[in-house]
Amino acid sequence: MGDSYQIIVDRDVLADDAPALAERMRAWLVERGIIQATVSDCILGGPGYRPGPAYAETLEDPSDLSFQHSAGLRLNVGHRIVFHAVGGQVTCRFCAAQVDLAEHGETWGESVDAWYAGDDAAAFTCPVCGRSEHLTEWTGRWPWGFGSLGLEFWNWTPLSDRFVQEVAKELRHRTTLVSSEL
Repeated sequence: MGDSYQIIVDRDVLADDAPALAERMRAWLVERGIIQATVSDCILGGPGYRPGPAYAETLEDPSDLSFQHSAGLRLNVGHRIVFHAVGGQVTCRFCAAQVDLAEHGETWGESVDAWYAGDDAAAFTCPVCGRSEHLTEWTGRWPWGFGSLGLEFWNWTPLSDRFVQEVAKELRHRTTLVSSEL
């Protein structure tokens, strides 16, 4: 099995508020025993927080603890970060078409570039029905996340829906879950 990640992206936090919110989330996760309090080299040789004693509470299958030795959490904070899976697929909310981003990458990439440059109204047009939607509103099985804060869980087995919802509630914002195996 290769390396994998799951990123809970805060879709609504303002860039200026992201560092304080990241620290609040770190403290909340430490208090709950989800992560350890100190930073270590646990994410592909980089800094992160190792799983804490209660990390199994975050998992879809709490009995699968095989990943713990190579896992960690990175709090990614910055201005306008694009979180994505390799390739990816998004769903049109108007016609429910599954849009393969590998196939429509050039048009999608132009929209991503516009959003990254500061255009909050950057949109992508569905190649099936022709309707346009703000880039940040596209969802689906393999969505991309756009924001200033992402909680990157490296090499954890799948997070439970319950835990992802708890994080969203604690963030007090809309979230997107981005995942990929490298």
